[in-house]
Amino acid sequence: MNDSSWSDRALRDFITRIRDLDFGMHLGEDERDGFIRQAEVRLVPEVRRRVLAEIGATIDAHGVASVAFETLEQETWGKRHTWLMVTTDPWAFLTDLVTDEVRGAYKASARSRADAKRLKGIAEASPRAELMPTPEAVEVGETGERDDVEEEDPVA
Repeated sequence: MNDSSWSDRALRDFITRIRDLDFGMHLGEDERDGFIRQAEVRLVPEVRRRVLAEIGATIDAHGVASVAFETLEQETWGKRHTWLMVTTDPWAFLTDLVTDEVRGAYKASARSRADAKRLKGIAEASPRAELMPTPEAVEVGETGERDDVEEEDPVA
């Protein structure tokens, strides 16, 4: 596909090519790059405007376009894919999907950063020594147990 503005049909053809990847087909780097360029023109400005207005965050254009590609990959077989194929304005619907994805990612990361700040503030304000991190603190493993603690042998 060339760099002229993609029609709705060209976008639908690209979406179909992404679905073909599940059947062992290969998407060329030039096709992916072509979509990224189209997304930077067709949906990134609106996603950036919405995120700035709703959240107050600025976001990278190429990153948003990459998220648009990943969103298409994730929606290969679902109901959203069906709607992308039949709606009269697939670019607008894709813009909505990408905005929702970015908004959700921001909320998830902002919440975890805010929680970490609150917990640090609580630990610093507390007179309890056990809340203060120590230099020899060890990260907790996947089991929830400290990795450096060996269990005692009940027989010994």
